[in-house]
Amino acid sequence: MNNLFYRLKTAVFLAVMALNVFLPSSANGANELTNPISESIPAGAMVRLEMVASGLVAPNWGTAAPGDHKRLFVVDQTGILWAINLDSSDMTVFADLSALLVPLGVGGPGTFDERGFLGVAFHPHYQSNGLLYTYTSEPASGVPDFSVPFGDPANHHSVISEWHVPDPQDHASVVDPTSRRVVLSIGQPQFNHNGGAINFGEDMNLYIALGDGGAADDQGPGHSPIGNGQDPSNVLGKILRINPMGDNAPNQQYGIPADNPLLPDSMQDLGGAAGCADGACDEIFAWGFRNPFRFSFDSATGDMYVADVGQNDIEELHVVKAGGNYGWPVKEGSFCFDPNGEDRGFVTDEQPCANEPPMLIDPVAEYDHDEGISIIGGFVYRGKQVPELKNRYVFGDYARNFGGNNGRLLYLDKRNIVRGKKAKKSSISELRIYGQDGLGMSVLGFGTDAKGEIYVLANMTGVPSGETGVVMRIASQARNKQTRHFRARLVGDEQVPVAVETQARGHAHFHLSKDGAALKVQVVVSNIKDVIGAHIHMAPTGANGPIVASFIPDTEAFLAGASPFVAEPINKQGVLVRGTITANDLLGPLVGQRLKSLVDAMRSDNTYLNVHTTEHRGGEIRGQID
Repeated sequence: MNNLFYRLKTAVFLAVMALNVFLPSSANGANELTNPISESIPAGAMVRLEMVASGLVAPNWGTAAPGDHKRLFVVDQTGILWAINLDSSDMTVFADLSALLVPLGVGGPGTFDERGFLGVAFHPHYQSNGLLYTYTSEPASGVPDFSVPFGDPANHHSVISEWHVPDPQDHASVVDPTSRRVVLSIGQPQFNHNGGAINFGEDMNLYIALGDGGAADDQGPGHSPIGNGQDPSNVLGKILRINPMGDNAPNQQYGIPADNPLLPDSMQDLGGAAGCADGACDEIFAWGFRNPFRFSFDSATGDMYVADVGQNDIEELHVVKAGGNYGWPVKEGSFCFDPNGEDRGFVTDEQPCANEPPMLIDPVAEYDHDEGISIIGGFVYRGKQVPELKNRYVFGDYARNFGGNNGRLLYLDKRNIVRGKKAKKSSISELRIYGQDGLGMSVLGFGTDAKGEIYVLANMTGVPSGETGVVMRIASQARNKQTRHFRARLVGDEQVPVAVETQARGHAHFHLSKDGAALKVQVVVSNIKDVIGAHIHMAPTGANGPIVASFIPDTEAFLAGASPFVAEPINKQGVLVRGTITANDLLGPLVGQRLKSLVDAMRSDNTYLNVHTTEHRGGEIRGQID
């Protein structure tokens, strides 16, 4: 074994010893920073969002399978792995893991949860071996490979599993539900801070992101006195690296790469609980994380970008290297962190931290909670459709503040921030969305396809419940006569002549077929009751106009002379409309015309979608189509 790794492991032990003898920072007179980063994130490039799929629950990760250029595979937190055809937007169930999961909703059904189906990774040789791997939160039964630290009880187990697809080259072939092989399992002390992303690196090894175990401030049952993030004798708060095709781990279900940074020179431990007994778990690749919920590898360079969700003040992004210590809970971002005993932890003005071990690595980008509350990692953009984002890292934030489904889309201002072996720091800008002020949804994850295009995964509830989850492609703002994607954000403020005060909202998305003969429509709504009508009207912004297409009631009922509104109101939290418009469905001034007449009106911003309810018969939520 290279002596570099021996020196690194020695340094880790010395750092742990130092952490145990230093006093917490508050004892040294440090002051709490109430506004640690005063600069605001500015508005940046403008993009469009094109609907690819809707009706999901809580999509949190999207990836392509090696050799499959036509589909995006999307992880839904409640247990479904969707295969989405990127040409037709057709969705099929590729795997159903819902029966494996713990019941979701820590406050009961329909409430927040960080557990569930959290990650998928296809083996680099998937086309020949048909293998893929998943990360799931499962009931705490049996003895895991890594127990909760200090013998505390487990809330659940994080489980990495291998699955097999019989014929990867056949799109009708799906995951064989009997093919499961459990690779490893990890006891989790609390429901939150699970990490959950898994990815293969260029070295063919599988990387696994694990949070610090939950609760707050990396304290409480199942947490080390120095914080799990800084304690190498357990796997929580770490990025792990394993060879899922190997068998030299104690459970014989995976192998330990020989160049893992904390593997001892003797190579006697070789993983599992036994490999942690000498004070540093052999599977660890990097440590010092709170909740690295999403990470990705740059498809062009292989660099690892890890977004680490902050505690109360700072959200941070790292470019991670083998053996790196990224600070938590000694630091939150580039600031010293005070856990503050039983009270709320905070960042301080102390520099350096009183209990700071050597060689901590600060983030390449960070922002405070004036801007967002939970960083959602994305990808370095290597596609071709959005020149403004070329070679920039694109990511987001779950929500600007607690209680609001107002997620943000962000990107690093600098392109290619890794030069040689050094990562440069970068400022951050916000992606503006053409035709609307903000996203109006909770950002849950991102995806990337085989061509390097990036997808936003979001929903309108912020929790793993309902059917408001969507997959949207980030596209260039530039629009020409060939544009086939249109959208509208539906809110009460857009009603004419008087805005409607309502918690209801929605999104409408339209996709024109290549031959121009059919227009696919998807309308997703939340917090709306007693819908009695949904129509496309023809009129510019700020005006009312005639109905030119009807969804509720459908066009056939409308043309048959039925009432303009349905007799029995519809209550829906999710997909309100999913269908197709053709020339035969056109109404009012467009009757008898080609579908092109409606599309031309949409391209000229001369149409809007209106949703009517029993309380607001003239319309409760509305949005201009662009």
